[in-house]
Amino acid sequence: MVVYNCPMSRNQIVRTVTLLLFCLFLYLVRGALFPIVLAVILYYVLNPLADRLSDKWPKGAGLNRDLAIVISFALLILLVFLVLQYIIPPFVREFRQLAGNAPQYISQLRVQYESLQRWEAGIFLPPAISDLVGTILRSIFNYFAAAFQQGMSSLFGLLSRAIYFVITPIVTYFLLKDDRNIAKGAVEMLPRGHRDVAFRVIVKIDDVIRNYVVGQAILCTAVGLMCGLGTFLLGVKFALILGIVAGIAQLIPNIGPLIATIPALVVAALSSTWLAGSVLILYLAVNAVTIGVLAPKILGDKLNLHPMTVVISIIVFGELMGVWGFFFAAPIVATLKILYLELRNP
Repeated sequence: MVVYNCPMSRNQIVRTVTLLLFCLFLYLVRGALFPIVLAVILYYVLNPLADRLSDKWPKGAGLNRDLAIVISFALLILLVFLVLQYIIPPFVREFRQLAGNAPQYISQLRVQYESLQRWEAGIFLPPAISDLVGTILRSIFNYFAAAFQQGMSSLFGLLSRAIYFVITPIVTYFLLKDDRNIAKGAVEMLPRGHRDVAFRVIVKIDDVIRNYVVGQAILCTAVGLMCGLGTFLLGVKFALILGIVAGIAQLIPNIGPLIATIPALVVAALSSTWLAGSVLILYLAVNAVTIGVLAPKILGDKLNLHPMTVVISIIVFGELMGVWGFFFAAPIVATLKILYLELRNP
Protein backbone atom coordinates (compact mmCIF):
# COMPACT_ATOMS: atom_id res chain seq x y z
CA MET A 1 0.00 0.00 0.00
CA VAL A 2 1.44 3.35 -1.04
CA VAL A 3 0.85 6.33 1.23
CA TYR A 4 1.01 9.76 -0.35
CA ASN A 5 1.90 12.69 1.82
CA CYS A 6 -0.22 15.79 1.32
CA PRO A 7 2.07 18.53 0.00
CA MET A 8 0.21 21.14 2.07
CA SER A 9 -0.71 21.06 5.73
CA ARG A 10 -4.22 21.76 6.92
CA ASN A 11 -3.21 25.23 8.11
CA GLN A 12 -1.66 26.04 4.74
CA ILE A 13 -4.85 24.98 2.92
CA VAL A 14 -7.02 27.10 5.21
CA ARG A 15 -4.77 30.15 4.81
CA THR A 16 -4.56 29.74 1.03
CA VAL A 17 -8.33 29.41 0.57
CA THR A 18 -8.95 32.36 2.90
CA LEU A 19 -6.43 34.49 1.04
CA LEU A 20 -7.93 33.63 -2.35
CA LEU A 21 -11.43 34.49 -1.14
CA PHE A 22 -10.15 37.76 0.32
CA CYS A 23 -8.42 38.68 -2.96
CA LEU A 24 -11.62 37.85 -4.86
CA PHE A 25 -13.59 40.11 -2.50
CA LEU A 26 -11.12 42.97 -3.01
CA TYR A 27 -11.35 42.57 -6.77
CA LEU A 28 -15.15 42.65 -6.70
CA VAL A 29 -15.24 45.84 -4.60
CA ARG A 30 -12.21 47.47 -6.25
CA GLY A 31 -14.30 50.42 -7.42
CA ALA A 32 -14.95 51.47 -3.82
CA LEU A 33 -11.39 51.03 -2.56
CA PHE A 34 -9.92 54.29 -3.86
CA PRO A 35 -10.44 56.42 -0.70
CA ILE A 36 -8.99 53.63 1.44
CA VAL A 37 -5.97 53.19 -0.83
CA LEU A 38 -5.41 56.95 -0.88
CA ALA A 39 -5.73 57.05 2.92
CA VAL A 40 -3.11 54.30 3.23
CA ILE A 41 -0.73 56.24 0.96
CA LEU A 42 -1.26 59.42 3.00
CA TYR A 43 -0.69 57.40 6.16
CA TYR A 44 2.71 56.25 4.98
CA VAL A 45 3.61 59.77 3.85
CA LEU A 46 2.50 61.51 7.06
CA ASN A 47 3.34 58.83 9.63
CA PRO A 48 7.12 59.50 9.75
CA LEU A 49 6.45 63.19 10.48
CA ALA A 50 3.76 62.39 13.06
CA ASP A 51 6.11 59.91 14.78
CA ARG A 52 8.90 62.49 14.99
CA LEU A 53 6.55 65.10 16.43
CA SER A 54 5.05 62.70 18.98
CA ASP A 55 6.53 60.41 21.62
CA LYS A 56 6.58 57.38 19.26
CA TRP A 57 10.02 58.43 17.98
CA PRO A 58 12.94 57.92 20.43
CA LYS A 59 14.22 61.47 19.87
CA GLY A 60 10.91 62.99 18.82
CA ALA A 61 9.39 66.25 19.99
CA GLY A 62 7.22 64.46 22.54
CA LEU A 63 3.96 66.14 21.51
CA ASN A 64 0.56 64.61 22.11
CA ARG A 65 -0.25 62.18 19.29
CA ASP A 66 -3.43 64.03 18.30
CA LEU A 67 -1.55 67.34 18.16
CA ALA A 68 1.23 65.73 16.10
CA ILE A 69 -1.36 64.42 13.62
CA VAL A 70 -3.05 67.84 13.38
CA ILE A 71 0.32 69.53 12.69
CA SER A 72 1.13 66.89 10.05
CA PHE A 73 -2.21 67.51 8.31
CA ALA A 74 -1.66 71.27 8.55
CA LEU A 75 1.73 70.98 6.84
CA LEU A 76 0.18 68.80 4.13
CA ILE A 77 -2.60 71.36 3.60
CA LEU A 78 0.05 74.10 3.42
CA LEU A 79 1.91 72.12 0.77
CA VAL A 80 -1.31 71.61 -1.21
CA PHE A 81 -2.04 75.33 -0.93
CA LEU A 82 1.40 76.22 -2.27
CA VAL A 83 0.90 73.81 -5.15
CA LEU A 84 -2.50 75.31 -5.94
CA GLN A 85 -1.11 78.83 -5.65
CA TYR A 86 2.12 78.55 -7.61
CA ILE A 87 1.98 75.40 -9.76
CA ILE A 88 -1.64 74.83 -10.80
CA PRO A 89 -2.24 78.27 -12.44
CA PRO A 90 0.75 78.05 -14.81
CA PHE A 91 -0.09 74.39 -15.40
CA VAL A 92 -3.65 75.36 -16.39
CA ARG A 93 -2.31 78.09 -18.71
CA GLU A 94 0.04 75.65 -20.41
CA PHE A 95 -2.70 73.05 -20.71
CA ARG A 96 -5.10 75.59 -22.27
CA GLN A 97 -2.40 76.65 -24.69
CA LEU A 98 -1.73 73.03 -25.57
CA ALA A 99 -5.43 72.30 -26.08
CA GLY A 100 -5.98 75.49 -28.10
CA ASN A 101 -3.08 74.78 -30.45
CA ALA A 102 -3.76 71.04 -30.70
CA PRO A 103 -4.96 71.17 -34.35
CA GLN A 104 -1.82 73.04 -35.36
CA TYR A 105 0.42 70.61 -33.48
CA ILE A 106 -1.35 67.61 -35.00
CA SER A 107 -0.79 69.10 -38.46
CA GLN A 108 2.91 69.58 -37.66
CA LEU A 109 3.18 66.02 -36.42
CA ARG A 110 1.56 64.79 -39.62
CA VAL A 111 4.20 66.67 -41.63
CA GLN A 112 6.94 65.15 -39.44
CA TYR A 113 5.45 61.70 -39.93
CA GLU A 114 5.29 62.13 -43.70
CA SER A 115 8.90 63.28 -43.66
CA LEU A 116 9.80 60.16 -41.69
CA GLN A 117 7.98 58.04 -44.25
CA ARG A 118 9.96 59.67 -47.09
CA TRP A 119 13.19 59.04 -45.19
CA GLU A 120 12.17 55.42 -44.66
CA ALA A 121 11.41 55.04 -48.37
CA GLY A 122 14.79 56.56 -49.18
CA ILE A 123 16.72 53.86 -47.37
CA PHE A 124 14.90 51.13 -49.34
CA LEU A 125 13.71 48.91 -46.51
CA PRO A 126 12.13 45.61 -47.58
CA PRO A 127 8.31 45.91 -47.83
CA ALA A 128 7.73 43.49 -44.94
CA ILE A 129 10.01 45.48 -42.59
CA SER A 130 8.56 48.79 -43.79
CA ASP A 131 5.02 47.56 -43.07
CA LEU A 132 6.14 46.27 -39.67
CA VAL A 133 7.70 49.63 -38.75
CA GLY A 134 4.53 51.49 -39.77
CA THR A 135 2.35 49.08 -37.78
CA ILE A 136 4.52 49.47 -34.67
CA LEU A 137 4.46 53.27 -34.90
CA ARG A 138 0.68 53.33 -35.30
CA SER A 139 0.24 50.86 -32.43
CA ILE A 140 2.40 52.96 -30.11
CA PHE A 141 0.48 56.11 -30.99
CA ASN A 142 -2.92 54.43 -30.56
CA TYR A 143 -1.85 52.86 -27.25
CA PHE A 144 -0.73 56.13 -25.70
CA ALA A 145 -3.76 57.97 -27.05
CA ALA A 146 -6.06 55.37 -25.46
CA ALA A 147 -4.11 55.47 -22.19
CA PHE A 148 -4.33 59.27 -22.10
CA GLN A 149 -8.07 59.19 -22.77
CA GLN A 150 -8.63 56.56 -20.08
CA GLY A 151 -6.50 58.52 -17.61
CA MET A 152 -8.49 61.71 -18.22
CA SER A 153 -11.75 59.78 -17.79
CA SER A 154 -10.47 58.39 -14.49
CA LEU A 155 -9.47 61.87 -13.35
CA PHE A 156 -12.87 63.38 -14.14
CA GLY A 157 -14.57 60.40 -12.52
CA LEU A 158 -12.50 60.99 -9.39
CA LEU A 159 -13.38 64.67 -9.28
CA SER A 160 -17.07 63.78 -9.54
CA ARG A 161 -16.81 61.71 -6.35
CA ALA A 162 -16.24 64.54 -3.90
CA ILE A 163 -17.24 62.31 -0.99
CA TYR A 164 -13.84 60.63 -1.31
CA PHE A 165 -12.18 63.86 -0.18
CA VAL A 166 -14.24 63.67 3.02
CA ILE A 167 -13.72 59.97 3.73
CA THR A 168 -9.99 59.89 3.00
CA PRO A 169 -8.83 62.35 5.73
CA ILE A 170 -11.02 60.57 8.32
CA VAL A 171 -9.59 57.15 7.48
CA THR A 172 -6.06 58.61 7.40
CA TYR A 173 -6.55 60.16 10.86
CA PHE A 174 -7.59 56.86 12.44
CA LEU A 175 -4.72 55.03 10.75
CA LEU A 176 -2.25 57.59 12.13
CA LYS A 177 -3.76 57.49 15.62
CA ASP A 178 -4.51 53.78 16.08
CA ASP A 179 -2.33 51.95 13.55
CA ARG A 180 -0.99 49.49 16.11
CA ASN A 181 -4.39 48.82 17.66
CA ILE A 182 -5.95 48.33 14.21
CA ALA A 183 -3.29 45.79 13.24
CA LYS A 184 -3.56 44.06 16.63
CA GLY A 185 -7.35 43.91 16.38
CA ALA A 186 -7.20 42.44 12.88
CA VAL A 187 -4.79 39.72 14.05
CA GLU A 188 -6.86 38.86 17.13
CA MET A 189 -9.91 38.21 14.93
CA LEU A 190 -8.09 35.17 13.51
CA PRO A 191 -7.91 31.74 15.13
CA ARG A 192 -5.03 31.47 17.62
CA GLY A 193 -3.02 29.10 15.44
CA HIS A 194 -2.82 31.65 12.60
CA ARG A 195 -2.05 34.81 14.57
CA ASP A 196 1.76 34.56 14.58
CA VAL A 197 1.87 34.08 10.81
CA ALA A 198 -0.58 36.94 10.25
CA PHE A 199 1.41 39.32 12.46
CA ARG A 200 4.66 38.41 10.70
CA VAL A 201 3.04 39.00 7.30
CA ILE A 202 1.63 42.38 8.37
CA VAL A 203 5.05 43.52 9.60
CA LYS A 204 6.75 42.50 6.34
CA ILE A 205 4.09 44.08 4.14
CA ASP A 206 4.14 47.26 6.22
CA ASP A 207 7.91 47.53 5.84
CA VAL A 208 7.78 47.02 2.06
CA ILE A 209 4.92 49.43 1.39
CA ARG A 210 6.22 52.12 3.78
CA ASN A 211 9.65 52.22 2.18
CA TYR A 212 8.19 52.03 -1.32
CA VAL A 213 5.63 54.84 -0.87
CA VAL A 214 8.03 57.24 0.86
CA GLY A 215 10.86 56.39 -1.53
CA GLN A 216 8.67 56.82 -4.61
CA ALA A 217 7.39 60.17 -3.35
CA ILE A 218 10.97 61.44 -3.04
CA LEU A 219 12.05 59.89 -6.34
CA CYS A 220 9.07 61.21 -8.34
CA THR A 221 9.64 64.72 -6.98
CA ALA A 222 13.33 64.60 -7.91
CA VAL A 223 12.67 63.27 -11.43
CA GLY A 224 9.87 65.77 -12.04
CA LEU A 225 12.08 68.67 -10.97
CA MET A 226 15.03 67.53 -13.11
CA CYS A 227 12.93 66.97 -16.24
CA GLY A 228 10.85 70.11 -15.78
CA LEU A 229 13.84 72.36 -15.10
CA GLY A 230 15.88 70.71 -17.85
CA THR A 231 13.23 71.17 -20.54
CA PHE A 232 12.64 74.75 -19.36
CA LEU A 233 16.35 75.59 -19.71
CA LEU A 234 16.38 74.02 -23.19
CA GLY A 235 13.48 76.22 -24.20
CA VAL A 236 10.95 73.42 -24.71
CA LYS A 237 7.32 74.45 -24.61
CA PHE A 238 5.09 73.13 -21.82
CA ALA A 239 8.06 72.39 -19.54
CA LEU A 240 5.84 72.36 -16.45
CA ILE A 241 3.48 69.79 -17.94
CA LEU A 242 6.41 67.65 -19.06
CA GLY A 243 7.97 67.81 -15.60
CA ILE A 244 4.72 66.74 -13.93
CA VAL A 245 4.24 63.94 -16.47
CA ALA A 246 7.80 62.72 -15.81
CA GLY A 247 7.22 62.74 -12.05
CA ILE A 248 3.94 60.82 -12.32
CA ALA A 249 5.35 58.36 -14.87
CA GLN A 250 8.16 57.52 -12.44
CA LEU A 251 5.49 55.76 -10.36
CA ILE A 252 5.44 53.06 -13.05
CA PRO A 253 8.66 51.07 -12.51
CA ASN A 254 10.98 50.38 -15.45
CA ILE A 255 8.68 51.56 -18.27
CA GLY A 256 7.65 54.87 -16.68
CA PRO A 257 10.72 56.76 -17.95
CA LEU A 258 9.96 55.61 -21.52
CA ILE A 259 6.38 56.83 -21.19
CA ALA A 260 7.61 60.23 -20.01
CA THR A 261 10.23 60.52 -22.76
CA ILE A 262 7.82 60.07 -25.69
CA PRO A 263 5.65 63.20 -25.11
CA ALA A 264 8.78 65.27 -24.40
CA LEU A 265 10.31 64.18 -27.71
CA VAL A 266 7.06 64.89 -29.56
CA VAL A 267 6.78 68.41 -28.13
CA ALA A 268 10.45 69.15 -28.83
CA ALA A 269 10.19 67.77 -32.37
CA LEU A 270 7.51 70.38 -33.11
CA SER A 271 10.25 73.01 -32.84
CA SER A 272 13.31 71.32 -34.33
CA THR A 273 15.14 68.04 -34.70
CA TRP A 274 18.09 69.49 -32.79
CA LEU A 275 15.87 70.29 -29.82
CA ALA A 276 14.40 66.79 -29.90
CA GLY A 277 17.92 65.35 -29.79
CA SER A 278 18.81 67.59 -26.85
CA VAL A 279 15.68 66.47 -24.99
CA LEU A 280 16.52 62.83 -25.67
CA ILE A 281 20.00 63.34 -24.18
CA LEU A 282 18.45 65.13 -21.18
CA TYR A 283 16.01 62.32 -20.44
CA LEU A 284 18.68 59.65 -20.91
CA ALA A 285 20.90 61.53 -18.42
CA VAL A 286 18.04 61.89 -15.92
CA ASN A 287 17.20 58.19 -16.24
CA ALA A 288 20.87 57.25 -15.83
CA VAL A 289 21.13 59.34 -12.65
CA THR A 290 17.83 57.93 -11.37
CA ILE A 291 18.71 54.29 -12.04
CA GLY A 292 22.40 54.51 -11.09
CA VAL A 293 22.33 56.90 -8.12
CA LEU A 294 18.94 57.98 -6.78
CA ALA A 295 16.88 54.76 -6.94
CA PRO A 296 19.50 52.53 -5.22
CA LYS A 297 19.95 55.08 -2.42
CA ILE A 298 16.27 55.98 -1.96
CA LEU A 299 14.48 52.73 -2.80
CA GLY A 300 17.24 50.15 -2.64
CA ASP A 301 15.73 46.74 -3.43
CA LYS A 302 12.72 47.08 -1.16
CA LEU A 303 10.38 45.14 -3.44
CA ASN A 304 12.88 42.34 -4.09
CA LEU A 305 11.41 41.71 -7.54
CA HIS A 306 13.13 40.96 -10.83
CA PRO A 307 12.64 43.75 -13.42
CA MET A 308 10.97 41.30 -15.81
CA THR A 309 8.49 40.35 -13.09
CA VAL A 310 7.66 44.03 -12.60
CA VAL A 311 7.09 44.60 -16.33
CA ILE A 312 4.82 41.55 -16.65
CA SER A 313 2.89 42.56 -13.53
CA ILE A 314 2.32 46.04 -14.98
CA ILE A 315 0.87 44.51 -18.15
CA VAL A 316 -1.37 42.09 -16.23
CA PHE A 317 -2.67 44.54 -13.63
CA GLY A 318 -3.02 47.25 -16.26
CA GLU A 319 -5.43 44.92 -18.03
CA LEU A 320 -7.28 44.05 -14.82
CA MET A 321 -7.41 47.49 -13.19
CA GLY A 322 -6.92 49.96 -16.02
CA VAL A 323 -4.62 52.95 -15.49
CA TRP A 324 -4.43 52.38 -11.73
CA GLY A 325 -2.97 48.93 -12.36
CA PHE A 326 0.13 50.54 -13.86
CA PHE A 327 0.86 52.42 -10.64
CA PHE A 328 0.01 49.73 -8.07
CA ALA A 329 1.23 46.61 -9.88
CA ALA A 330 4.70 46.54 -8.29
CA PRO A 331 3.66 46.84 -4.61
CA ILE A 332 0.74 44.43 -5.18
CA VAL A 333 3.06 41.77 -6.60
CA ALA A 334 5.59 42.38 -3.79
CA THR A 335 2.77 41.85 -1.29
CA LEU A 336 1.62 38.68 -3.07
CA LYS A 337 5.19 37.39 -3.00
CA ILE A 338 5.37 37.88 0.77
CA LEU A 339 2.06 36.05 1.18
CA TYR A 340 3.18 33.21 -1.09
CA LEU A 341 6.45 32.69 0.77
CA GLU A 342 4.62 32.60 4.09
CA LEU A 343 1.97 30.21 2.78
CA ARG A 344 4.63 27.93 1.32
CA ASN A 345 6.19 27.40 4.73
CA PRO A 346 4.58 24.58 6.73
